[in-house]
Amino acid sequence: MGIFKSKEERKQEKKMAVRQSMKELEKRIKKLDSQKEIYIQQAQIAVKEDLPEQVELAKKALQMTISERKRTLKMLLNARIIEQMKDMTEMTTEFLNAIHVIAKQIAGNTTTDVRKINGELKLAMGKVEAQTESLEDLMDESQETVSSFADENAKATDDEINALIYGNTGASAASTSIDAELAELQRKLGQ
Repeated sequence: MGIFKSKEERKQEKKMAVRQSMKELEKRIKKLDSQKEIYIQQAQIAVKEDLPEQVELAKKALQMTISERKRTLKMLLNARIIEQMKDMTEMTTEFLNAIHVIAKQIAGNTTTDVRKINGELKLAMGKVEAQTESLEDLMDESQETVSSFADENAKATDDEINALIYGNTGASAASTSIDAELAELQRKLGQ
């Protein structure tokens, strides 16, 4: 492509960049899901082997992974919603352009208040175009700040992490430890 690009070429490049960003976010979510499963397995092994430090390390890694996944999912959803809003605005602009053309054709055939309608349509189209540009700017800014996006609500709780490691029964590390000690005592008494 040349140095000077048409408005349509720049628009297509931006659209492709946004879609590529969304694909990267989707890939990141899949990778985080995979990492989450690995950390759960590692924590479960550490619990079975009675390695409390490794259990805590796996829990911290799991918490970071869950939080990152939530933040990444929020970014993906925001990008999708903003893109849909932008598409709706563009469709409205196209519709108003078609109405504008029709109004011009009617204005050429008659002298009714079509000129007034035409002026109102031009004003409406200008507002829609301004809104479209604002949405494009918002998408550009969102794309630039994606890497610095952080949200405390995305933090995983200890209960969520324990449920993943110990199962959905809500068992805690203490009750699992007690169960392990009971099993050991029963084994010793059985000998």
